[in-house]
Amino acid sequence: MLADFSDRGLTAKDLKSGYEGPKIEALAVAVCNVADITTVDYDVAFSDLEKSSLIRTGPMAMYDNDRNSSVIIIASYSKREYVFLTEAGYKESRKVPNRPQKIQRVVNNLTINGGQFGNMQVGQGEGINQSIDANITSSDSKLIERLITILEQQGQIVNDAQRADIIDVVAAANDGDGKEAKSLLAKVCGPAWESVQPVIWPIVGDLVKKSLGF
Repeated sequence: MLADFSDRGLTAKDLKSGYEGPKIEALAVAVCNVADITTVDYDVAFSDLEKSSLIRTGPMAMYDNDRNSSVIIIASYSKREYVFLTEAGYKESRKVPNRPQKIQRVVNNLTINGGQFGNMQVGQGEGINQSIDANITSSDSKLIERLITILEQQGQIVNDAQRADIIDVVAAANDGDGKEAKSLLAKVCGPAWESVQPVIWPIVGDLVKKSLGF
């Protein structure tokens, strides 16, 4: 759900007002496709998340009252077609212990009939690009996460495209190309660049210096 939220470039406003997230059935398929996770595990976890107000379901609809009844119920209920993160759920999902190492992305309107699927990442739609950079070291990975954390602390939601740019920032810094690293970093930060530059650039600048032997 976190991957879906980030990939779509949604904002804090969407968390507050609600948005159409992954279909519940598609989410169940993606989660239960992971080894050792059963439908019972999924149902129990889903229920716990709802009770904790970390997720909500939708769309909402008004009760259809019986015209012949003298009792009128004015209330709404969830049709439970899709699920989405709340503000509290987003914050919880961003905590390091809760971030999955392997993300099983969920695509709405996806139907899978029969067959066996193992460790599968599913993409659907136009313009999808899936790639893995096998050259990222452990120290680079920690630096990438540190940069992302700094941006998120400024209220910026980092999507997959921006994450890719941050990976390129670190790669350029490792090559000693400070100009390229700074240009990419400014692109990622956008309007927040001026305010966040004094905090974030020295971190990348140190890596550039090290790569140049300073």
